[in-house]
Amino acid sequence: MYYGLSMEQLLQTAEPASLLASLTRNIPGAIYRCGLDPDWTMQLIGDEIERITGYPAVDFVDSRRRSYGSVIHPDDRAQVERSVWEAIRARRPFELEYRVLTVSGGERWVLERGCLAEAEGRRWLDGIIFDITARRRFEATARRAEAEAAVARELAESRKRVVLAGDEARRRIERDLHDGAQQSFVCAAMSLRAAQAKVGDDAGEVAALLETTREHLERGLKDLRDLARGIHPTLLADHGVAAAIRALAVRTPIPVVVTDDVQDRLAADVEAALYFSAAEAITNAAKHAQATRIEVELKRDEASVSVEVADDGVGGASTEQGSGLRGLHDRLATVEGAIELRSDAGAGTRVRARIPLPGLAGA
Repeated sequence: MYYGLSMEQLLQTAEPASLLASLTRNIPGAIYRCGLDPDWTMQLIGDEIERITGYPAVDFVDSRRRSYGSVIHPDDRAQVERSVWEAIRARRPFELEYRVLTVSGGERWVLERGCLAEAEGRRWLDGIIFDITARRRFEATARRAEAEAAVARELAESRKRVVLAGDEARRRIERDLHDGAQQSFVCAAMSLRAAQAKVGDDAGEVAALLETTREHLERGLKDLRDLARGIHPTLLADHGVAAAIRALAVRTPIPVVVTDDVQDRLAADVEAALYFSAAEAITNAAKHAQATRIEVELKRDEASVSVEVADDGVGGASTEQGSGLRGLHDRLATVEGAIELRSDAGAGTRVRARIPLPGLAGA
């Protein structure tokens, strides 16, 4: 064994050829010595080059069949030559990554490390070439995945901004309706009542006309109030999702039982997602399910908060029918939630909107 000897001393022993052969077999790269000509003519190159390029090492020695420069990718040759000569002039080692062409016409990435060597007035390069194709492919895949994740994050944020902007617009419209048109209707109705009180009994026709006008006005006022509540219930902002659902239940033509196991207030976007999910399911049940009873349950556990709406109707509902349930997917996605639907024919419908606890920021 050659313990305590430097590489130079080892090569001066009686077995330098054997040592060099052993090194070229065991180092995971192609050891080389090449000239400083434009083709990088190889004086010596390890057999690992065949695994990298598919060409036998002997093909490159003295450029017998092909020069090493000929397998460097055409798009990378200028960069390789420039980097190597910059290192030579600076008399420092170099390290660079580039592509080589294989015998099958493919490409592989290599990492080359080398340095200038000189002796007796001659100069050459000594170095080693490693195959880094797997690493480069992994890096490319990671970059694509990161880019796709960034796009997905931006889409999610964009969708969330759109939903939040829509909610704010609905709240503003509700306030405008309440403070503007609704108040005008209320004042008009009061004026009509006062006029009716002043009309004598002999003015029956006028009184009847005023009564009809008042009824139309009050019906319009009721429709306006229902519209305002549907756009964005004031109760939702002021008292939370359970109160808003209970107010909706009172206006539903079939019995609705609401159970609230959440009680605490949640983030505004989460409450809106839960409310509109419940409202869509209740509306669908009342209009299409031929149900006689609807049960709504708000739940919260360590992992999530959810609202579940179940009816005893005909079943057969699908997210593909109409845009309401499909639209809930987008709203719930803004708070990382999801909607689940079970609606077997003849067995009623159960809609569950679930939002994970990480989506409760600000709750």
